[in-house]
Amino acid sequence: MLVLTVVGLIALLGISGFAIDLGTWYRQQRTEQAAADAAALAGAQALPDDPETARADALAYADANGGGLTADDITIGSDRVPNDTISVRVGKSAPAVFTKLFGLTSVTIHTRAAARSDGVSSADYVAPVAVSSEHPMLGCTPPPCEGATELDMVDLKAKGSPDAAGNFTLLDLRIGAGGAVGQSTLVDWLEHGYDQSMPLGVYTSVPGAMFNGAGFRAALASRVGSEVLFPVYKPPIVKSGSNAEFNIVGWVGFKITGSSGGGNSGTVLGSFTRFIAQGLQASNPGSQSDFGVRAVQLVQ
Repeated sequence: MLVLTVVGLIALLGISGFAIDLGTWYRQQRTEQAAADAAALAGAQALPDDPETARADALAYADANGGGLTADDITIGSDRVPNDTISVRVGKSAPAVFTKLFGLTSVTIHTRAAARSDGVSSADYVAPVAVSSEHPMLGCTPPPCEGATELDMVDLKAKGSPDAAGNFTLLDLRIGAGGAVGQSTLVDWLEHGYDQSMPLGVYTSVPGAMFNGAGFRAALASRVGSEVLFPVYKPPIVKSGSNAEFNIVGWVGFKITGSSGGGNSGTVLGSFTRFIAQGLQASNPGSQSDFGVRAVQLVQ
């Protein structure tokens, strides 16, 4: 009985030790998976235009979070468009504690992650200032062009749309809502972005006088130095009248540096930027206008 008891205790201790080590390894695996996911997401932000920067960013992020990733563990692939996906494979050694008694000193934990960068079909936190797709600073490859620029907020009558007189390129971001939006709501959209997802489609303008409102100008001033996401419309104006309609075909990032003017004209100063947006990735990005806005998501 004594011998059987000792044998049973040894077996029970072995099983308990293995269970404890297994739990420790599982916890470390979850930590390493989170690090692999983050490294893939960090790298994907440079895709598809700069694969080498994507590799470097993924490595740097992994090194800052415990390492385990080498250049050979990173693969750039093409899912929907060339060089739109980065895959990483992280391998790290995890020590054994109780199972050392049975000759197992360590195990290697492997985790994988992949992230894709694509254009967006629906964007979150959009600001209500529309930009023409014919703006010269949107014509570079890859878009947008670098350098300071201006967005002219003039009466559309001065832009060759006499039937849309009195309208600036300020939008009601609620599709199909007809432009009935208050000054305070427009100000909130500029300060914080529209709190719902904005899909592509036709949107109605709001009265140009709102650009000259004290609240809107104060909101513009509060955003100086920050990047915002503006919708991009394709001319011509879809509908005439006091509530002109704009066909939104994409979005562009813009860093605001100031504003000027008033009355029947005004100017938003700044520069276009590449922008990583929150939103839904386009199901067919090759058929959609590209203005340098991407959504990044894990695909593995």
